[in-house]
Amino acid sequence: MAHTFLQLVTRLAQEVGTIAPATVVAQTGERLRLVNWINAAWMDIQSIHEDWDWMRNSFSFATVAQQATYTPAQAGITDFGVWKKDASRIYTTSSVFKDEMLAVYMEYAMWRNLYEYGNMRTTYNRPVVTTVTPDKQLGLGPIPDAVGYTVDGEYFRAPFELALDADTPTLPDKYYLAIIYRAMMFYGAYEAAPEVYTQGQTEYSKLLSRMQVDQLVSVSFGQPLA
Repeated sequence: MAHTFLQLVTRLAQEVGTIAPATVVAQTGERLRLVNWINAAWMDIQSIHEDWDWMRNSFSFATVAQQATYTPAQAGITDFGVWKKDASRIYTTSSVFKDEMLAVYMEYAMWRNLYEYGNMRTTYNRPVVTTVTPDKQLGLGPIPDAVGYTVDGEYFRAPFELALDADTPTLPDKYYLAIIYRAMMFYGAYEAAPEVYTQGQTEYSKLLSRMQVDQLVSVSFGQPLA
């Protein structure tokens, strides 16, 4: 069962030997600092990598005729962080998946020179390629024609703060102590308590290493050429 914001603050208070607040809302003084340190630790962990597995989510949207690029909002996304570039599929909506194909990801400069150049600007067809534009829209190529297509894909959520007692981090609960240990480092630095800081740093480093092995896409290499 996931640990709530209040439970995390309570555990931090236990670890550093102080009194825990009854709620995370409207606190002041040291209790507010405990709340803020847990939140800062959670934001830190989310921001180390933008492609943690636990931040991964899916989207699906219908194309608009002669529209080449789509904002996250147009794709129905409300918590957008970054697109997952190698996860898009496209099919004719009326076919109900029968002609679904994996979309090839193309770097923006190449996509722009191919699909936003000359006659290709007004050449409309079934999209087979995706890209990410400099303003973080999802681009399709060729530009969709009047036939309806559906684009399925994945993205990574943006980091978010905890606010209410029952709010829960989205990382696997087996790693929840990483938030506590990172917060202990904030506490130790503020209170000039090196023993607390060192304990937090040591344990945090161990858990972070485990998370990076477990929650990041593994990089694989092809067979040698010779």
